[in-house]
Amino acid sequence: MKKRRTRGIGIRTKILFPTSMAIILLCVVMGVNSYQRTKEGLIEMGVEEAQMAAAISTKVIDADLIAGLSAENVGSETYNALLDAMFDVKRDCGIQYLYTLYTDGNKVYYGIDADDTESVNDFGTVFEVSYQELKSVFEGKMYVQDYIDSTEDSDLITAYMPLVDSSGKTVGIVGCDYDASGVVERLALALARVIQISVICLFIALIVLNLMVGKVIRRLRKVDGKIYELVHNEGDLTQTLDVHTGDEMELIAENVNELLRHIREIMLNISENAEHLKESSRTVSSRLSNAETEITDVSSVMEEMSAAMEESSASLDQINESIGQIFESIESIYEQAESGRVSSDKIMKTASEVYSRAIEEKQDAARQVADMAASVQQKIEKSKDVEAIRELTKNIISITEETNLLALNASIEAARAGEAGRGFAVVADEIGKLAANSAASATEIQKVTDEVIHTVDELAAEAEGMITFMNKTAIGGYEKLLETSKSYQNDVGDMDGMMQHFAMESEQLKMNMDEIRLALDDVKTAVSESALGVTNVTETAVKLTGNVGDIGKEADSNLEIVDRLNDEVGKFKL
Repeated sequence: MKKRRTRGIGIRTKILFPTSMAIILLCVVMGVNSYQRTKEGLIEMGVEEAQMAAAISTKVIDADLIAGLSAENVGSETYNALLDAMFDVKRDCGIQYLYTLYTDGNKVYYGIDADDTESVNDFGTVFEVSYQELKSVFEGKMYVQDYIDSTEDSDLITAYMPLVDSSGKTVGIVGCDYDASGVVERLALALARVIQISVICLFIALIVLNLMVGKVIRRLRKVDGKIYELVHNEGDLTQTLDVHTGDEMELIAENVNELLRHIREIMLNISENAEHLKESSRTVSSRLSNAETEITDVSSVMEEMSAAMEESSASLDQINESIGQIFESIESIYEQAESGRVSSDKIMKTASEVYSRAIEEKQDAARQVADMAASVQQKIEKSKDVEAIRELTKNIISITEETNLLALNASIEAARAGEAGRGFAVVADEIGKLAANSAASATEIQKVTDEVIHTVDELAAEAEGMITFMNKTAIGGYEKLLETSKSYQNDVGDMDGMMQHFAMESEQLKMNMDEIRLALDDVKTAVSESALGVTNVTETAVKLTGNVGDIGKEADSNLEIVDRLNDEVGKFKL
């Protein structure tokens, strides 16, 4: 792979350019500062020389003589003597222009001008500087210009010194234009030297800076080369950077080595955890496969339970129908008993009339007794249909036992399914409780049925006793009715009590059968709810089977991810 280059400005340029600018600026500032200090020193020295020359001039020029000069004295011996003295001072002190000034209080005028050129000013010529500017000098104070006045002809420093006569009066001013061309030449030489020194220092600084930056860049390139080798060495994380420069480069190399060791530890942890994840995914996939099979078995058991519940519901429908028929029979027996009781009452009321009509109604009584016996016997035979309830109740108990067994099997299968079968365990437990409740209700029905059968048996015995009584007493002793009418009335009273008891027993039987019918309705409702719950559980089992299949697919996908992760980790040498 081709080694990449930087997209922007390199580190060398980023360091050298601003540093060079800073060094150049520093050299310029230092040079300007050095030149400025030299300039100030030279100018100060020129000012002192101008001041000294002006002071010497005041010593040479006699103020008393100057006070007595006027324009008429020009060319006189005194004037020439003063002019010669001024020329001597001018020549000895390096003065460019030397002259005296006087004032009338408004303007300033030239006095003696020691100038041997054509630009010499005559005595009395107006001076170019106003009186106000030189007033302090005329009042006895010295003035020295603190800068060099550069013109086309020369460079001058002007100094003005008051001329004081013997009486202490200022009679004039000595103007001294000191020649500062030497100072300017020395300033130019100092500027050239400052520039040369600055350029030399800048050149040396740039060379040293370039060498130092080059050394740093070489070390950086060495570290970069090592990192490049690490990156493009097929993932070998066992290599290290071997840099012993003693500076920050060595610290960077050590930090890179620490980073490589940390990455190697991370990759080792990833590899180890990937193996654990792979084994875990395989276990999950296997467990999910087993759970899917077990859930399918539970679904089959639930379908069987649903079918059993449907059969129980059909059996209960049959029981309910039989109980309805028995209830109708009991209602008929009750009506017959009530009718017998009413007849007994009528018999007791008409007992007094029996004697007169005994012969005519003997055959009618015998026929009524026979009909009543046949009717009672028929109703009793129908009431024995309650025996079928016992058999149907046994079937219900058997079905609930099978349901309980199926619920137990479902609980076992749900326990095998583990966490995924917890919902089935709860449903199976509820179905077991429902089966137990159904068994309890069936047992109660069986108990009530036994009581009904016992009552029917007692009713049949009473009816049989009544028929026997009727045959023996009403028919066999009908011929003695006349003699035993009073006894007959008592017997009829006994029969009336028996009929009332029979009616009460019939009513109680009716109430018991009504309770049985209500209990069967509750059992039927419970069985229907159980069937619906089993159906819902079956549907849930089907959905759960699909979800388990999806989880199995995700587990297989995790295995693929683990394989890809192992492939990526395998690219590194750990």
